[in-house]
Amino acid sequence: MRLALLLVLAFLPGLIFGQTDATPSDSSQAPPKPAVKISRSQLTAAELQKTVDQLTQSNRDLLDLLKQQQAVLEDMQFDRRLQSRQIESLEERLEDSIYQNSQLQSKVAKLEEDAARPTAPVVAAPAEPTPPAPPAQASDSTNAAPSPTPPTDTADDNTPPPSTYLPPEDKLSGPPGTLSWHRLFTLKGDDTQQSELFHVDGRTWRVLWHNQDKPGQAYANTSALFINAFPKDDTIPKKVCAKLGSGGDSTELAGPGNYYLKIEASGGSWELAVEDFR
Repeated sequence: MRLALLLVLAFLPGLIFGQTDATPSDSSQAPPKPAVKISRSQLTAAELQKTVDQLTQSNRDLLDLLKQQQAVLEDMQFDRRLQSRQIESLEERLEDSIYQNSQLQSKVAKLEEDAARPTAPVVAAPAEPTPPAPPAQASDSTNAAPSPTPPTDTADDNTPPPSTYLPPEDKLSGPPGTLSWHRLFTLKGDDTQQSELFHVDGRTWRVLWHNQDKPGQAYANTSALFINAFPKDDTIPKKVCAKLGSGGDSTELAGPGNYYLKIEASGGSWELAVEDFR
């Protein structure tokens, strides 16, 4: 009996401590939360939307890249057209220069041939004897009027050229309220020049120009004049004139805009006037 009581007393504290330890552990556990359930269809729709957004962004990037490449191609095409126009202009000027050089060479050869040709001496023809005049009667000599002397030619072969071959400015303006030509400036010289930049307001403007050989028959048709109009920030010229020898004319061009003139000349003198039609 005592042995059983001792065994009960020995195991009793362990049972008590085991119950106290189990009770708080069971009370501290919270009830589990229900898990959020996501269906497979919702996951598939989200993935599809994300993929579509990525494809849309990729397409936009490709479109921007294509636009940039198109702009580069357009710039290259413009440069090629510009180069072709420059080449055509240079070819035209080269052809004109070759033609003018051939004309000058032929004229120089002709002048050298004329200078090398011996001139025959001029032999004066013997003067015929003039018959004596009949004696005049006294009445005739007293009443007859003196015969008029033949007019002498006072024209001088060395007449100086006029001061200008251009029309005066005061004859250009029209009635008030109407469009007319307005002179912007004039230039003259005997060699190559370049004008300053000028502005044209009207839809039409023109260049009045004149080229003049040096005085003397030996210099006839030996001068040359080339005028080109260049728009601002452009290398493609507008041809104004290509003249060999003396002469002048006017050349009309389309406006408005900012321009400058390049004049190439040799062997003579030239002058020009720029007029705006407004």
